[in-house]
Amino acid sequence: MNSNPSSRRHPKSDLTKARILDAARRLFNEEGTALVTTNRIAAQAGLSPGNLYYHFSDKPDIIRALHKEYAAAHADRWEPAADPAVNVATLAGNLAAGFELAWRYRFFEREIRALLRADPELSSDYRRNYQRRLEEWVGFGERLVAQGLLRAPRPPRTLRDLAIALWLIAENWMAFLELTGDPSDPAQFAKGADVILAVLDPVLTAKGRRQLNRMAATEPEDARLEVTAKVTTSQDHD
Repeated sequence: MNSNPSSRRHPKSDLTKARILDAARRLFNEEGTALVTTNRIAAQAGLSPGNLYYHFSDKPDIIRALHKEYAAAHADRWEPAADPAVNVATLAGNLAAGFELAWRYRFFEREIRALLRADPELSSDYRRNYQRRLEEWVGFGERLVAQGLLRAPRPPRTLRDLAIALWLIAENWMAFLELTGDPSDPAQFAKGADVILAVLDPVLTAKGRRQLNRMAATEPEDARLEVTAKVTTSQDHD
């Protein structure tokens, strides 16, 4: 039986929890999880420490809740459609949205390995989310192959291998920037979307490439900067 008072749900409680999580996310993004105390989070949210502890038992509990929030924002984005053009638009749109979300929760991008090592429960949540999203990506890729938009990798390599490669790039892009660039620069962060497209390009069919180029041609002239613009806006307000 869960005795945590946060299990008793009502609208006002949900709004307070949302304030706490928003304050925590902003502070973690700016300063890192290690330097931020629950008292700081409470003050940032305009609450007393006691009010915060009514909803969350400790800082790891807040981090786990933020990870669930982050994972939920990625859910149900990869349902394939019967129309190939819709699937190409979904691919491009989800790529932009994925990097926007990663920037919004960028402390996870910086600290995920240390956070998982420190918290077995968070690690289990992460693994479940990884497996779910990987299956979604593979299923979406199978539909692209069936529609003649994507070539399956040559055996013994598989679509799952391709999906894992894309996950590795997306999940480690912030770490790469810490070694080679400026992880605080939203333009450099958004460049990760171009890197993923570069990896996908050799396995796109001519039909798939035409669909992608046709979609890009119908966008405004500055569409290439869409991810950067969203990330920059997120930096300004988050």
